[in-house]
Amino acid sequence: MEFLFIDHRHPLFSVAMLLLVVAVVALANYWWGLLRRRDQDKKLSRFLSRFEADRKARDYKSVLSLQPDSTDSLMLLASIYYKSGEYSEAIKIYLALLEILANKSVRVDVMVLLGRTYHKAGFMKRSRDILLDALKIKARNPEALEILLVIYEQMREFNAALEVLEALEELGRDTTRARAFLQAGSIVSSAALSDEHKRERLLALWQRAPFLSRQVLEFFFNTHVGEAWRQVDASRAKAAMDLFWRLPRDRFNETEACKHPFLRQLYTAKGWIDAASESEVFEFSLLIALGEKREMADLEFEYICSECMGEYPLYFHRCPGCMAVGTARVQPILTARSEGGHEASAAFY
Repeated sequence: MEFLFIDHRHPLFSVAMLLLVVAVVALANYWWGLLRRRDQDKKLSRFLSRFEADRKARDYKSVLSLQPDSTDSLMLLASIYYKSGEYSEAIKIYLALLEILANKSVRVDVMVLLGRTYHKAGFMKRSRDILLDALKIKARNPEALEILLVIYEQMREFNAALEVLEALEELGRDTTRARAFLQAGSIVSSAALSDEHKRERLLALWQRAPFLSRQVLEFFFNTHVGEAWRQVDASRAKAAMDLFWRLPRDRFNETEACKHPFLRQLYTAKGWIDAASESEVFEFSLLIALGEKREMADLEFEYICSECMGEYPLYFHRCPGCMAVGTARVQPILTARSEGGHEASAAFY
């Protein structure tokens, strides 16, 4: 019977122990993976149950049940609905897909698309919850993190947004501009800081991040008008021409404005001063040339993203299309004056 037993010093003993360890580890990994899949399935079921009211179109689910190969077609259809602004239809398709799809990676992708669609539709909290659920299943998901970053920013939860930035940095994303923008937003919205402390911190941050000019000038014109005028230079005035055009009259400083050729042109075109005969901006020159008849005309503005070249009627700190920060370029448009005359910008309060 001795042949049944191997001495612990025998070479075969080491081989046998190694095989045993490998078998135990493989079995443990199998059971661990099985338990994780079951846990993820439960999380997805709980997730879907929270949005039961959205699943009105059972036909999508029926199509998927009868024709599993139609997944790609429905994904394409959802994308078309999304791009055309029919977010409710896209949402129904994504929810139906989540009930049918078995592949974990694809399901996470659909959850991210669903979160993006809810965000576009204006359901911030719902979008946040969906994306957080997706990140619990697959933490290293840059697209989900980037959308979540924007949501926290729009909800003014700046500390949470900065935590998301740290995760994006670990994935190798450049977050320099986004970090400065969020820090500025956090300073401006802080209830714990006085206006004077906000001013000091914003000036220091502005030195490191010049692209924040518009954001900082908006704050100063509402809280430190004198500081705003002291910080004006040629490049800042041009980049925020709409802000100066719509500036309330009681915040206008003629002495400071006349120190800058561009602002002399702007306010002459506006009719507040007479300090320029022409302008480097074509629209200003036309208004100046109209003289007393300039009251018949006015300026509106459109905003162009220098990254994606998207055009928008309202100023943005973050592009609604490509989500880039600090890329808005102001373009003046000559229009007939409305009955209300010059309107103050929503930037002022």
